[in-house]
Amino acid sequence: MAEDPQPQSTSNGLVIALGIIAGLALLGVIILSFLLLRDRQSGNADSVATPTPFAETTTSISSEPIAFGLTGTESISVTLDVPLELIVGNKEFAVRSEQVAQNGEWSPTLAADNQAVWVFGSIVNYVVGISDSDENRALLENLQPGDEMTMSTQFGSTLTFSFETHQVVSRQNTDVFRQTQPGISIFLVGSDGDERLVVNGRHVVTETDSGFGNVIGLGETAQLEDLQFTVPSVAYVPERPEVPPGFAFFQVDFDVQNVGLTAFDTSILEFTLVDSVGNRYAMNPVASQVGNFPALTGFLNSGAIMQASAGYQIPIGLTSEALSWVVTKVDSGTQLQVTIPFTSNPVTGSQSTQISLNRAEVGADLTTLILGGQITNLNTQPIVVTEEDIELLGADGASYLLLSTNPPLPWSVGAGEALQFNLIYQPPVTDTAVFTVFNQSFQLAGFR
Repeated sequence: MAEDPQPQSTSNGLVIALGIIAGLALLGVIILSFLLLRDRQSGNADSVATPTPFAETTTSISSEPIAFGLTGTESISVTLDVPLELIVGNKEFAVRSEQVAQNGEWSPTLAADNQAVWVFGSIVNYVVGISDSDENRALLENLQPGDEMTMSTQFGSTLTFSFETHQVVSRQNTDVFRQTQPGISIFLVGSDGDERLVVNGRHVVTETDSGFGNVIGLGETAQLEDLQFTVPSVAYVPERPEVPPGFAFFQVDFDVQNVGLTAFDTSILEFTLVDSVGNRYAMNPVASQVGNFPALTGFLNSGAIMQASAGYQIPIGLTSEALSWVVTKVDSGTQLQVTIPFTSNPVTGSQSTQISLNRAEVGADLTTLILGGQITNLNTQPIVVTEEDIELLGADGASYLLLSTNPPLPWSVGAGEALQFNLIYQPPVTDTAVFTVFNQSFQLAGFR
C-alpha cells in the first residue's frame, strides 16, 4: 500500500515558514543595529564639530612658578594667577596664555576676533594681544583717558585698569615687556608690517586690592589720594660709621607714583615709623641719605614714578613684634600704613650681610614650602646664622614651622664667603607671607 505524502509536504512547508520568519527577524535586528550605530556616529560628529566658547587653559601652565623682582635686585618664585577674561569697553575677550620666544619675538595667532593671548609671566604690567581686526582697532583707538578695562583671573580676582595712552611700537621692541609699572598693555597682533598699535592702562588700586583698606604689607600697593605707594624692602642697619652708639638705622625703600593729572608737591607728605608700643620716630636725614635711594623731595609730575628711601634712627635694643610705616598727607589728614615684620640683630646689618632669595615654591604634594637662597658675608669676621635668625610669618601674624634645612643649622659663613641654603617650611594658609633672615625681609605671594 502506498504511503500518503501529505504529512511530509506539510512538515516541509512549516520548516520553510519558520525559516522565513527567522530571516525577517534577523534582518530587522541588522537594520535596527545599523540605525542605532548611525545615530550614535552622527551624535559624535555633531559634538566634535561644536567648538567650545571658552579660552584654552592648561593646569601645567597655570601652576608653573615664575621669578619676579621683589627688592629690586632679588627674585622669588610664585604660582601665577592666570587671566581668563578681558573686558574692553563693551567687548569681552577669552584669554589664553603663551610664552615669549627666547629671542624676544612674540607673534601669536588668534583664531577668533574675541580671543586674546596673555604673555605668560607678565604679572606687573599685563601684556595682552588681540587680533588686528577693524572692530578691535576701532575699539582701542576710541578709548579715552579714564576709560576702564577689567581682567578676571582663574583664582577669582578682578583687576581694573584705567586707559592712559596710545602708542605705535616696533615689532622688535622688547621694552614693552618690562615689568616696571603696574598696568596693562594691549597690542593689536596678526597683521603685516613692522609696527603695532598698543594701548596702556594704569592699575587702579581699590580697598579690595589691599585687603584692609589703606593698611597693607610689604610688596603690596595702596593709594593715598593721587599717589600709589609700594614698599618692596626694608633694612636694619646697626653698623655704619654714621650710626650713633646705642642706635641703629632702619631704612624703608618705597616706590611712589603720581596717578593724578597735575604735579604733586611731596613736601606735604609726612613719613613716620611707629613701633608696637606706640613710640613714633621721625625721619632722620642721615639715615635717609645713606639709604639705597634718595629721599623724596620736590614735585612729582603727573604719571611719574620715583624710588625713594626713608631712614630712621631707632634704639639698638628695640623690641617690637612689628613696625608700622605711616604716610600722612598733612593738608587733608589722609593716611596709609604699611605693616613691617621686625627682628633686630645687633651683629649683622644690610651693609655687612647680603641675602638673596631665588627660589620659593610649594612642593608637589602641597604640604611643604621650599625656599632657596644665598648669604654673603661682607664682614671681616665670620658670622653665625641660627634658627632664631630666620622666620616665616603669614599675613595673619602666625609663625610657620621650619621642617628641615640644608645645610643643617647653625650656619657659619666665613669673612668674604657665601653660603647657599635651602629651607623647607609648612606652607602658609594665607595668600601672602613674609620670610625674614637677619634684617632683610621678602614678600611671598600666590599661596592659593
